[in-house]
Amino acid sequence: MLALAVTTAVVYLRTFGAGFLSFDDNIHVYANPFLNPLSFDGIGTLWHHAYEWLYIPLAYTILAGVALFAQTPEQLDSSVVHSLTVSPGPFHFTSVGFHIANVLLCFLLAQRLSRSRTSALLCALIFAVHPLQVESVGWISELRGLTSGFFALVALNVFVLSRQVDGNAPKTSRTLLAASAVFVTCSMLCKPAAVVLPLVALTIDRVTLRTPWRKSIVNASIWGVCVLPFALITRSLQNIAPEGMSVWWQRPFIAGDALAFYLFKTFAPTNLCVDYGHTPYSAMLHGWSYVVWAVPVILLVLGYVNRRRRPIMWLGSLLFVAFLLPTLGLTPFKYQAHSTVADRYAYLPMIGVGLVIADAVTAIRSKIALWAVSAAIICLAFTSFKQSSYWVDNTEFLSHTIDVNPNAVFAQLDLGTLLLKEKQVGDAIEHLSKAVELAPRNAEAQNNLGLALFKQGRLDEAEPHYRKAVELNPRYFKAYENLSVVYLQTKRPDAAIAALKAALQLQPSEAKALNDLGVAYMQTGQAAEGLDAFQRAFGIEPSNVRYKKNVGYALMQQGRAQEAAEYLNP
Repeated sequence: MLALAVTTAVVYLRTFGAGFLSFDDNIHVYANPFLNPLSFDGIGTLWHHAYEWLYIPLAYTILAGVALFAQTPEQLDSSVVHSLTVSPGPFHFTSVGFHIANVLLCFLLAQRLSRSRTSALLCALIFAVHPLQVESVGWISELRGLTSGFFALVALNVFVLSRQVDGNAPKTSRTLLAASAVFVTCSMLCKPAAVVLPLVALTIDRVTLRTPWRKSIVNASIWGVCVLPFALITRSLQNIAPEGMSVWWQRPFIAGDALAFYLFKTFAPTNLCVDYGHTPYSAMLHGWSYVVWAVPVILLVLGYVNRRRRPIMWLGSLLFVAFLLPTLGLTPFKYQAHSTVADRYAYLPMIGVGLVIADAVTAIRSKIALWAVSAAIICLAFTSFKQSSYWVDNTEFLSHTIDVNPNAVFAQLDLGTLLLKEKQVGDAIEHLSKAVELAPRNAEAQNNLGLALFKQGRLDEAEPHYRKAVELNPRYFKAYENLSVVYLQTKRPDAAIAALKAALQLQPSEAKALNDLGVAYMQTGQAAEGLDAFQRAFGIEPSNVRYKKNVGYALMQQGRAQEAAEYLNP
């Protein structure tokens, strides 16, 4: 177990010094309004209300606990273009810590099921170092999945232990079963994918522990009662975008295609990224989706045929499918609008892969097979170590995502925005143009492309993108403000006034918008209105020299030279 912990830590050594990513880390961690600033009221709100279409308050409470030790003086992080009050280091240490704990729990579970230390070790090593796990460990936002996996594995270990002591200590067995139900609930409070745990327990009960149907169903029902309310809450919260929907008859093919995808990535873990763009529409667009389902089905049939001779192999096959069930597309889910498949969905299913491979090595009973699998595990570890480098830096993360999937809208948009902040305007335009091409109804992409074109002096090209941004999102304050600047520079002050008034309705205390409104009023000869706008801007930011001088110029326009002198003199 110590060797497992050390091996896992070494593989993920790079992540200890990693930063935040612009992909969801802002939503869940460093810009989460309920964690910044950290308060009991904020955490309480997460327990009383859903956040970002999920009710997972325990996961956010754990994030809050980590944030307590991650507090840092406010500073701008240029890699994510945001001011931070928490450091990423403690979150990455916690992620690796939870993964190590899960690896050890995987070892214990595999040993209890297979009764072979060698098989358990092989299973745990595959679970620990497979490259498909890197996303879950290297991405701070997926700490939610790691914590859910932790409670799920504790629940399964406690459940199996309760069955093993049942004959000798029935009272202890009942206590353990009750405790396992609590851990199942905790897992659901971290991530709703744990909804399959009753099915997983039923599978273990019947295949490995040989528990009678009646007794197995009773336990599965107890766990079902624990998960059902949270499953219904999740279902009621999530609106599925049209891109994530599919016709009922297509769903088995989509699920088969997803299973084949995971099987391929299991044995050829190359070109891994956070967004494959593998939507139901794109899956059904290709003829192979109607055929590839046969591969996992054939493997399952072979496992079923040999279920009595190799029950652990059969169990591993079933667990692989069972853990993936919520995200296979048989039932539409929110993220499916972006992709049905994702590396993070394979986190717990990797236990099934480990059990199958370990049991196959045991069945062969050859040192050559053992050495071959050991060599493969070493190769997987090196691949994961390399793969983790893509999660260390936001720029590297975005660039790698685009290399694997050039149609990843978020990556094109975020990298373009980052390059724009770094004044690499030409490269920024390339990525932002691609983002607009891929998602013409994305208001942020339209606005940021307009801003990049504006910085190159291409005002005529920038204006329609700003217009489109406010059309798509009438509450987009920055787009109104940017549009007003184009109007001011092209001598259309009346249009600028209208745009700035719309912006100030959204954010009345924005000093820059007030100052620009004053400029527009002055251009139309409305000196009194201009003075009022300048004074309001200066009142909000009294240290701003430009706003102060504009008040003085407006006073001079009205012939109030003595008052103006107070603002114009240094």
